[in-house]
Amino acid sequence: GLWFDEAAAIKVLKFLSILKHSKGEWAGQPITLEPWQQFLIWCLFGWKQADGTRRFRTGYVEVARKNGKSTLGAGLGLYLLAADDEPGAEIYTAATKRDQARICHLESVRMVAASPMLKKRIKAYKDNLHIAGTASKYEPLGADSDTLDGLNVHGAIVDEIHAHKTRDTWDKLDTATGSRRQPLMFGITTAGFDRA
Repeated sequence: GLWFDEAAAIKVLKFLSILKHSKGEWAGQPITLEPWQQFLIWCLFGWKQADGTRRFRTGYVEVARKNGKSTLGAGLGLYLLAADDEPGAEIYTAATKRDQARICHLESVRMVAASPMLKKRIKAYKDNLHIAGTASKYEPLGADSDTLDGLNVHGAIVDEIHAHKTRDTWDKLDTATGSRRQPLMFGITTAGFDRA
């Protein structure tokens, strides 16, 4: 019953191509995905089950520092918020501390600010991106937060997984996806120093 929806994969790649870098020498330039990033997106969003929902509900990226993990995570968070056709989508970036979760989330905020098309549709208020017409929101969370219960997660970008001492944050977010048709848990991390 599995099939490949090329149009769905292309839709995500096109969405990501309208986003812009916000820092360093590439600030203001459109994001150009590396082949490995394109392949990851192609597989995550292209493969479908017989009912038309995504085959994969989990993505995991472990690469060395400065390979665009946060930028990719921020872009995927925006896609899930604004273009995944999920009413009332709840998207979260999460990390061991809320300040760490804000790194990826603030990249999303800057991407919206740099895109006239997205800025018309997505509004920002403090640590919240939202689309009023669809009741969708995108916010940062930390494992140190008391707000992990009672969520209805459509997408979670979990940053620096190697730094989490337990699975608690991942598991709470994952179990909060139960009422969604095709949620996505996306883990990004460097390898860290503990090779064990």
